Amino acid sequence: MVCFLGRSRKTWFGEAGEGRGFTLVELLVVVSIISLLMGILMPVLGKVRKNGRRTACLGQLHNIGLAMRMYVSENNDTMPVAAQLPSTEPNLPCITDVLLPYLKVRKVMRCPADTEENYFETEGTSYEYPNYLRGRRVDSTFLGKHWGEANTPVLFDFGPFHNKAGQPGAINFLFGDGHVGDLGI
Repeated sequence: MVCFLGRSRKTWFGEAGEGRGFTLVELLVVVSIISLLMGILMPVLGKVRKNGRRTACLGQLHNIGLAMRMYVSENNDTMPVAAQLPSTEPNLPCITDVLLPYLKVRKVMRCPADTEENYFETEGTSYEYPNYLRGRRVDSTFLGKHWGEANTPVLFDFGPFHNKAGQPGAINFLFGDGHVGDLGI
């Protein structure tokens, strides 16, 4: 018992200075509550991380779209001549090399979610450049002829990096008019 000016002082855990700690049951209850909370939060944090990668990818595609616009403007409204899959077309440059003067940083061409297949390491880019655009002039007869600029994919992820294949948002696209998103099928 602790005396303070002649009075004894009791605490919630017993008398002060007695040194009584938590019981084993109390500690197990606290540990189980923390484990339960972690079990609930971990999947949520995984989804947040996945959505963050997808959003970063969309931002990068938007910047690539601006670089593509600059390239097209400086080259008589002609789309770049670049390989769709650089490893299978060694005679053509990678789209990264073509746009690098406008991008300044090679890492922009790496999708943050390109971790399993790692296309960036093998192909020099995480984004596929379709061969039907190669060297074509951007005018109403080409991009607007069938789908319109807003519906013509210019660059897109090599694979379903952001969701399961066939699911909405699995592949990010950069469209001819500069907007980025999903195919919306």
